[in-house]
Amino acid sequence: MVLSYTFLQSTAFMARILTIECYGDLPAGWAPCISGPLPELGDGKAADAPMLVPIGPQQWELRVAVRGAAVDACLTACVPGMRPLQFPDFNLGRSCLPLPSGVRWTYTLGPVLQPAATDVYYYSGWQAVRLRVIDGQDVRDFPLAGVGPGRTREETLWHVRLPTEDFTRRWGFLALGPHAEVDRPPEGALYRPLASCVYLVDGEIFPSSPPSPLRAAPRVETITVHAPALEHTFVMHVVLPRDYDVVAERVFPMVILNDGQNQFTDRGMWGGWHTDSTAARLMRAGRMQDTVLVAVEMHPNRNRAYLPRGDARTPEGQAADYTDFLADQVLPQLRSRYRVASAPGTTAIVGSSNGAIHALFAGLHRPETFSLVGCLSYARLQPEQNFMALERLTEVPLQRVYLDSGTRWGEHDPDGSSDDHALVTARLREVLLQRGLVLEQSLRYILAYGDAHNEGAWRRRMPGCLEFLLPPA
Repeated sequence: MVLSYTFLQSTAFMARILTIECYGDLPAGWAPCISGPLPELGDGKAADAPMLVPIGPQQWELRVAVRGAAVDACLTACVPGMRPLQFPDFNLGRSCLPLPSGVRWTYTLGPVLQPAATDVYYYSGWQAVRLRVIDGQDVRDFPLAGVGPGRTREETLWHVRLPTEDFTRRWGFLALGPHAEVDRPPEGALYRPLASCVYLVDGEIFPSSPPSPLRAAPRVETITVHAPALEHTFVMHVVLPRDYDVVAERVFPMVILNDGQNQFTDRGMWGGWHTDSTAARLMRAGRMQDTVLVAVEMHPNRNRAYLPRGDARTPEGQAADYTDFLADQVLPQLRSRYRVASAPGTTAIVGSSNGAIHALFAGLHRPETFSLVGCLSYARLQPEQNFMALERLTEVPLQRVYLDSGTRWGEHDPDGSSDDHALVTARLREVLLQRGLVLEQSLRYILAYGDAHNEGAWRRRMPGCLEFLLPPA
């Protein structure tokens, strides 16, 4: 076995890489999996246990980033098993079985390379403050120290450094005053920031000292850009984040959203994805970088823009032309007009269904531009050109990939009667992991039991996509 010395660099939570290996003869059409009492290992639920991927004859492996002080103890409670890779059992999460007696499994837990912590700064008029950290069943209080004046004479700026390397992904906190006062977030039970330094002010989290009392709400501008190769003028809705007009020195990462006509709250099919309000909420909660959203409305012939040339449904597909249009025409115009970043790892592209096919295609076609890729309910190509492109690679040239599927097609389809390309998506996960991505470090995969292939389901899963692709530093 080889130790894996990789760690998370993008958030406050220093992960240890768990390498799981399995050797032996499994029945055809089955994959080994590992279930354990950690969020990254399915929280003990067999249906959510992550599967290992084949790396040789009768040999499987999984590398997953895990965190928390109790990781070593949790691993002793892990249960290996196997699950079927056939419809409908896979979609239903059923028929998981113990590994055959002749199959061996081992694990190696890499070290934490450096301590991780979260500095919390809190503006309050209370005379004393403590944070109550709740991490599953573990509850701990941390007193804050006054470190400076607040925004008014009555306020103090308080500070505490939390040892977040000890916490799991479940953790969150409340602020408590000296007389049983409680500060809860307005949109949840606990504050759950991802950054290594946060300022908490009036229920809102900022990545640095908050702006002046003069605030600016998110706002939307609409622009058009003509694509000669696609014979169409695209409509684009640009959502500028909170305080864009106040903090003039900042530049922002950007997300290109396919099917922009469905991205806004209560607009489009099934009431839309609500990506504008979802992103604003994640930014306020400190779970996503303040980001510019660019919702690009679809081409009148949707498949022409989203599918590559040669697909059975759209032989004349122009996904390459559309990707080049975004990279070579749209992004330069956006960067000349708005303060958006151009460095690698600052531009994401997200889509669903055929839009997810295009998002992955864009990342593989122009990885220097689109290195953050979000695929919700990845559909099926005929032939599967994205798979073919990946199989020609030894390493995936992408920084982060979010990948998910539901388990049925129609909202009211009985369980096990239809599919949301769940096994196709699981196979894509396998190919990505075989080529260097690490689960919960550079790849997040969700099998959403019961979810259908529609905007309502994508709305529910979008928070996990955005916060994984663009976590705060």
